[in-house]
Amino acid sequence: MTARLVAIITILCCLVLEASGQGVDYDAKMRQAGLVDLAELGQGIIVDLKYASSHNFTGKNMYGGFSRAYLVEPAARALRKALKQLQEVNPHLGFIIYDAARPISVQRQMWNAVRGKPGRRYVAPPYHGGPHNYGVALDISLTYMGIPLDMGTPFDTFTDDAHITAENYLVKKGRISRHAMKARRLMRKVLTDNGFLTYSREWWHFEYVRVGKARHRFALLNF
Repeated sequence: MTARLVAIITILCCLVLEASGQGVDYDAKMRQAGLVDLAELGQGIIVDLKYASSHNFTGKNMYGGFSRAYLVEPAARALRKALKQLQEVNPHLGFIIYDAARPISVQRQMWNAVRGKPGRRYVAPPYHGGPHNYGVALDISLTYMGIPLDMGTPFDTFTDDAHITAENYLVKKGRISRHAMKARRLMRKVLTDNGFLTYSREWWHFEYVRVGKARHRFALLNF
């Protein structure tokens, strides 16, 4: 094998690793961008990145070995306040984070993974970036003594049952339980009380600012 062929193979392998999220130190890049590791906010925060596994609507691992959740500093500060408020309700309650800041390279992978599929309408186009790509959004749920609570549907359930606009109707029809509705509403209260904004189609998705404002205030995670 010639030296030139070896070099070409090496370059191709590096490109494949980068495209799959492997070989990219997302932790270092997140910290360099000034983002906050949410695991450092204190007890009551569990991180279980669904896109670092195949347990998500794409069925693919988008992050490789990356397993930490980050937000811009003011959003992380607001989340800490929300956690404090939640644990004043019950000290055994906490948050589980399913996704947070997301590099634009991962957004491109996600967009391509749902090409031609119904799930594409739930994915922000990667051209300018969505709120996750500016570190201002997170996908989140509640836990009790570290166990995720019933929220009516699993994460990444793209049906009307995951919407937050007609929960009384969903309970009346037996599509979600009253306990699930109460859990959703408790989570919404503590998060919105501390500055987060909801998304009507996904009970799990919250944004510190809308993406239009994020583009003026924060840097795109362009890696």
